[in-house]
Amino acid sequence: MKAFYDEQVALLAARNADDLVDKHYAKDAEMVVLSGEEPIILKGSEALKNLFSGYLEHVYRGYISTEKFASTEDSLMFEATIDTVNGPVRIYDAMLLRDGKIVKHYSGVK
Repeated sequence: MKAFYDEQVALLAARNADDLVDKHYAKDAEMVVLSGEEPIILKGSEALKNLFSGYLEHVYRGYISTEKFASTEDSLMFEATIDTVNGPVRIYDAMLLRDGKIVKHYSGVK
């Protein structure tokens, strides 16, 4: 799972939302994002591509560090620091995988 996580970070660095979603997310993947006033809940490749496209263009500026990482046979969870247009922020993510792709992704920021 650590290799999967490292590839996720590299895909974000490449700044290509289509590649990220096609390589790491199931077609029917769901994502729940707690980063604003209201939660964002998305399902499916196109919705995820739209989300990540905007995120990479308007928010994400780079990976800084991983503070905590845990994984099981089919899941991973981490706490990391990223650089954004507003400076560094701490993120908290959990991902459930099936057949090597993310089917559920929960993401939060503090």
